[in-house]
Amino acid sequence: MNFLQLFKPKKSYMCSLMNTNLHFTSRNTLEPCCSANIGPVFAANLSERNSIKGFAAEKEKYIKMLKSGKIPQGCLNCVHLSEYKSDNDLKINKITLNHYTQCNCACIYCTQGNRTLDKIKEDANKPVLFDVLKFINELYDNDFIDKEKLYIDFQGGNISCLKNYEEIIDTFLQRGVGTIYIPTNNIVYMPAIEKLLKMKKGEFCTALDSGTRETYFKIKQVDKFDKSVENIRRYINSAGNDSVIIKYIIVNGYNDNMAEFKKFIDLMLELKVKIIVIDIDYRDIIDKPFKIPDVYYEIIDYAKNVCANNNMDLGIPPYTQSVLDKGFSSR
Repeated sequence: MNFLQLFKPKKSYMCSLMNTNLHFTSRNTLEPCCSANIGPVFAANLSERNSIKGFAAEKEKYIKMLKSGKIPQGCLNCVHLSEYKSDNDLKINKITLNHYTQCNCACIYCTQGNRTLDKIKEDANKPVLFDVLKFINELYDNDFIDKEKLYIDFQGGNISCLKNYEEIIDTFLQRGVGTIYIPTNNIVYMPAIEKLLKMKKGEFCTALDSGTRETYFKIKQVDKFDKSVENIRRYINSAGNDSVIIKYIIVNGYNDNMAEFKKFIDLMLELKVKIIVIDIDYRDIIDKPFKIPDVYYEIIDYAKNVCANNNMDLGIPPYTQSVLDKGFSSR
């Protein structure tokens, strides 16, 4: 080591997720993040606990570690690390609910693993890992929540299969929340979503991934294309299109062609959808090396042109955009 390096101040780090995010996971844990990096655990074995008392002390321990220049093993090379700022906000402003895996759909790209119709029927009546509501109330009772900024992300199975979802949503509305984001396969119409959209407290997102019933069935493995389209129409007609987000996840060999995408776009225009998001099957961009086909860029260019000419917003997730910029993914 260079002698002068002994006197060089250590670099201090921070992580906004560590400071302000909580993720109730399907691993039966409470963690700060929901990303490709698996960071520290604030509380484990939640199914055996009645309280998450002590999580704040764990959080403080890792924040101090980062400030001192030490990076936890699971946080190495994480894109969320940044230089330390003294005006850190520590109140919770995002909670991800990923404690349930029950679903009524069998998307071939599901992050829960390759689902089959038999598997989703088997899972449908399984209980959730733990009662997240008691922990949510504990966070409010102990003033850990930034009630005005709080963003809730239901990221587990499908919310319509979560038996107490209405009670969870009502608790957030009664105790203070900014926005509740609900991703869903949208094959069940949910009055709670309509209510949130009308209150300007909700964001609704569904991945239609197709412009035709046939392609939808190949990807979703359930014949619910017409029902999902009908439900999108109902939400927009009832509550407007400002917070209705429709995704098109490009799946190699299924919907990765201009003919299918143009039918999807035509449908979006008919439904008066204002926000579309294009993503890529994560099995391709995370699990293995994958060269992005030219048609993916053609699809995106076409979408940009249509959106620009029809006052629509086009979103591409940051991680996906970084892979598109490189032209390939590798693990």
